[in-house]
Amino acid sequence: MRKKESLVFLLIGMILFYISTFFDKPVSLMFNNIKIPFLDFILSIITNFGVVVMVIFVIPAITFYNNDKKIIKLLFLAFIISFIFSFILKLVILRQRPADILYYPLLNIIDYSFPSMHAMIAFSLLPILLTYLPKQKTFWASFAFLVAFSRIYFDFHYLSDVVFGAVVGYFIGNFLLEFHNKNKLLKNAKQKNWGKKF
Repeated sequence: MRKKESLVFLLIGMILFYISTFFDKPVSLMFNNIKIPFLDFILSIITNFGVVVMVIFVIPAITFYNNDKKIIKLLFLAFIISFIFSFILKLVILRQRPADILYYPLLNIIDYSFPSMHAMIAFSLLPILLTYLPKQKTFWASFAFLVAFSRIYFDFHYLSDVVFGAVVGYFIGNFLLEFHNKNKLLKNAKQKNWGKKF
C-alpha cells in the first residue's frame, strides 16, 4: 500500500470503528443468545492466545528460518509493537469487558476490553504473511478474521474493540512492511523467491 492508500485505509477504518460503537450492545446481546456447540468448540481453540501465536507467528517463523531470517524479525517487530500498543491503550482507556473481568496471567492487572489485543496482533502480522506466503493468503485472512470474530462470539470484547484492533493492527503491519520494502527497516528480504517457493 502506498502512503495515500494507507491513509485512506486508516480513514475508512476509523469511520467503521465509529459506526461499530453504535452496535456494541446489540451485537453482544445477539451472541449471548446464539450458541452453537460445534462453533463453540472450534472458536474456543482459535481464540486461545497460545494457538494464535503458534499459527500466525511461530509456524511462519519456522518456515522462514532457513531462507530469510529478516522476515522473522519483521514478524516479531509487528507482534511486539501491536502487543505493547494495545496493552498501553487498555491501561489508558480502562474499558470494562462485556462479560467477566479477566486478569493477565501471573500479573494482578485487569485485562481491559479496549482494544482487542488478539485482533490487533493477528491483523498486524497479516500484511506480512499475505506478502511473503501468498499461496496461503485465504488461510491467513480467514484465520485472522476468525480470531477477531471469536472475541466477540465469546463476549470477551465489544464489536468496536475488535474493529479498532483489526484496523490499527493491519495499519501497523502494513507500515512496517512498507518501511521494510524500502530498506529502511530491515535489509532485503527475498520476496520474489518466496512467491515461487510457497
